[in-house]
Amino acid sequence: MNPEKQKVTIKDVAQQAGVSTATVSRVINNSGFVSEPLRSRVLRVMEDLGYVPNRIAQSLKKRESFAIAYLLPDIDNPIFAKVVRGIQDVLESVSYDLFLYNTGFSDKRLLHQLVSLLENRPRGVIISAWHSKRVKETILLFRNLGFPVVVVHAPRDVPKVDAIVVDDCKGSYEAVKNLIQFGHRHILSLGVRKSVTSSLRKEGYRQAMMEAFGAVDERFLVEAASFSSHDALRATRNALHALVSFTAVFAHSDSLALGAMEALDEVGLRVPDDVSVVGFDGAYAFCTFPKLTTMVIPNYEMGKMAAELLLERLRGDSTPPTQKLVLPTFLHQSSLREIRL
Repeated sequence: MNPEKQKVTIKDVAQQAGVSTATVSRVINNSGFVSEPLRSRVLRVMEDLGYVPNRIAQSLKKRESFAIAYLLPDIDNPIFAKVVRGIQDVLESVSYDLFLYNTGFSDKRLLHQLVSLLENRPRGVIISAWHSKRVKETILLFRNLGFPVVVVHAPRDVPKVDAIVVDDCKGSYEAVKNLIQFGHRHILSLGVRKSVTSSLRKEGYRQAMMEAFGAVDERFLVEAASFSSHDALRATRNALHALVSFTAVFAHSDSLALGAMEALDEVGLRVPDDVSVVGFDGAYAFCTFPKLTTMVIPNYEMGKMAAELLLERLRGDSTPPTQKLVLPTFLHQSSLREIRL
């Protein structure tokens, strides 16, 4: 590296750009108002002079980092990988780092990750989590400590917090209505016990069935212990042994759909020739055989919106006290069997 470039200071940038050091600082930290032409001029001078902000020194001085923390429940699930990519694409444009904390759907692990997060002193927090007392307490702690917080997906029942969610009830209604339009009448609802998200998706199922048939057969409401494909496999096995035959499965997530498809395969039922399967979230729809029909959640867009909203809070740009943005899902239809009546 050219040693001369190491000596470039914020004052040099300000002098070359014809602005104050405060303006250069606002550009670097993405705080306060700077017009776009002026911002571009400062950035161009920084590049010409080879000036690189010393983030580490600034972090030590201020006892905080130029980073955003994202607490997520399952790093192996592709939907959260897409959220991460959306967050990163926004943060990279303003030279922020992203700290990831994988909680594994565990209150105990959440507390362990919380200690590490607070030691790293991020500027703000994005969280995707489950509905539990400990999660709510954690979000309230962040707020009390002055961290801006944005919830993505869930939990949904924490008051006075920014949130980016999808319309689970409407998405499920549309998925089941689509199955009904294909002639399906005996549709298995495969959800998860004690899950607020699953209960919303079950409500959409109920609405579609009530609208079409005037009643809901409770025998077709099946619940797994968790969103894992293993638990879905067990729940679908039990349903196959206990129920009258069904021609379609509406799974409340793609991982549940995978478990259902495995259980159907075990008894020689083919998808979609014998049983149609629809998932929800789009996590695995594009890597299954046969391809899975699913209600896709715009996870990448949710990550981008969460990061943008958080940066607005850090700059003090947002006027509403809190915002809850509800995004639509869309049907990715691959293979469904039409029932001839």
